[in-house]
Amino acid sequence: MNSDIKNLDSIPDLIPPDILKHLENDGIPFVRPRRRPEDYIVDVHNYLLPHVPNCQKFIPDWVKWPYIRNLFFIVKGNTVEGNKDAAKIYHEFRDLFPYQSFINWRPDEKDGNILRDDAKFLPILYERNRDRFYDMSKVTDAGDAAVGDPSEFFGEAQNVLVAIDCENADPCKVIGIMKELDKRGFTGKISKILLVDDEHTSSQWRALRRNGNLPLEYYMTERVKDDKSAVDVALTIKFYREIAESRAEGKPIDSAIIVSSDCDFWPLIELTPEVKFLVMLEYDNCSQSYYRRLQNNDVPFVYIDEYFSAGNLELKTETVLQEVIREIEEGYLGKINLFSVINRALNKLELKMNESESTAFYEKYISQMNITFTKNGTAVLQNKPAFKC
Repeated sequence: MNSDIKNLDSIPDLIPPDILKHLENDGIPFVRPRRRPEDYIVDVHNYLLPHVPNCQKFIPDWVKWPYIRNLFFIVKGNTVEGNKDAAKIYHEFRDLFPYQSFINWRPDEKDGNILRDDAKFLPILYERNRDRFYDMSKVTDAGDAAVGDPSEFFGEAQNVLVAIDCENADPCKVIGIMKELDKRGFTGKISKILLVDDEHTSSQWRALRRNGNLPLEYYMTERVKDDKSAVDVALTIKFYREIAESRAEGKPIDSAIIVSSDCDFWPLIELTPEVKFLVMLEYDNCSQSYYRRLQNNDVPFVYIDEYFSAGNLELKTETVLQEVIREIEEGYLGKINLFSVINRALNKLELKMNESESTAFYEKYISQMNITFTKNGTAVLQNKPAFKC
């Protein structure tokens, strides 16, 4: 290109014409006369730059987008000199770049494979931006992911009973893991899900109870003493009752999942040797002694936290949104009847309308209005009719 001053569209053996045609169809007129290769590199940078924000939708909300966005930028990338500086760094440290692909990053040998998993990557990324990443509960660690993979458990199971301790499990994380098990085709082997709740736990458990596809049995315990929960006792009793009933019906439970970080359920596991157990727990809420007890007795376990990483923030958003909508519709809008409002206005003004007048008034004026919310959450009535006086 330098010696013969050839354009990109005149070297089909190196650049297929179809590629340039596709670029042109996408609104990128890439071919320019008497263009140097280094100028084309600047063009590539400038064409890519406006599209970087499109990647934000793939990044979880709990990750600071500017830190990710900066990885796509070349310092002074709109100049030949800036690209030369970036190329120099790339060729000098190529083996240290992830998958030998360039990002805006100063490689360091001690970092190793920064894209091994998000537990490795995010703390380093935040540190490079003079920040610190704290919320490790949302990330997955490759080492932890290998412990108690549920696919092996479900592969050997025939009839699975799931027991959920609502007092010692995060509802959003449990909902997330149930969705993950359903997506992986495991829920077909679940005969029943025992959901034992306490009056002092989160109302978020409603979201799981609304899932009509799950064989769910919900039980709310009552407290005899305000400071003493009965969830673990109730769950144990219901668990053994289900074991006995399934055996009597000729469909014995051969496998069970305990969803709780509470070590009080260890006797249940130990005293039921005919059932193979899988324990689902949260990393930060389980004692080290319980981990060791499970490991020493070859009881597989998985961290619920793994299933709440990244994409499952969408689940948390959905759960909160459903609750907000329910509160608005049942708690606030459920108390408003606009015909009652019209009648109160008529009584206050000592006026009267017959039924047809009231209906016409509602259709012409009231039904056209709608409620919006300001940034501070205040409700505002919109599309109000114009008044002549």
